[in-house]
Amino acid sequence: MQVVQGKRLVTPDGDALDTLRAGADRVIVDVGTGDARTAYRLARAQPDWLVVGVDPAWQRMTPTSVRAARKPAKGGTPNLVLVNAAIETVPAELYGIADEVLVLMPWGKLLRGVVHGEADVCAGLRRVARAGATLEITVGTSIWRDPVPLEIRELPELTPEYVDTVLAARLAAYGWRVTGAEVVSGAEMDRISSSWARRLGSANPEVVIHVRGTAVEPD
Repeated sequence: MQVVQGKRLVTPDGDALDTLRAGADRVIVDVGTGDARTAYRLARAQPDWLVVGVDPAWQRMTPTSVRAARKPAKGGTPNLVLVNAAIETVPAELYGIADEVLVLMPWGKLLRGVVHGEADVCAGLRRVARAGATLEITVGTSIWRDPVPLEIRELPELTPEYVDTVLAARLAAYGWRVTGAEVVSGAEMDRISSSWARRLGSANPEVVIHVRGTAVEPD
């Protein structure tokens, strides 16, 4: 496993992650973390949690990694780990680690994999989750409004109806039971019971679809 440490990639000591995990009250895995700012804010707000950001574009995470490496009094977050990986090929060190898996505003392969319920993405998400872990997927609805980006013109719109009739069964095949799907405005996010939503709140004006699930044994 490779993690971002400052401006470079390193291979941590074999027991480093286990040590952090043992001392954490809760483990959150933020898949497709991008620049990792949301993961950083969550780690900063919850110092007793372990927050793991996962993204294959590790260079985007370096500014956040530099910030996280500071002393806690100056904004450092020793409880934040940034992993250079795609969820389809997630390293074995992360298997079964998460109490909660977040997929916040995905794009590219991750977005397509989530919307289509593709095997490699759904299975990867399940690999990082312990039994009973929660899954929180959030996708902005504006991407399906004109002008629709070229990258997603063939992508079916993620709606509660689509989740119920198509996506729920595909997720179930890989060990996820969908427990809810709803369209939520930024002003309503405070009522969502999820880690990231409590941090974003009404500051985010985007209307999103929010899909919730629980890790179970595959059908």
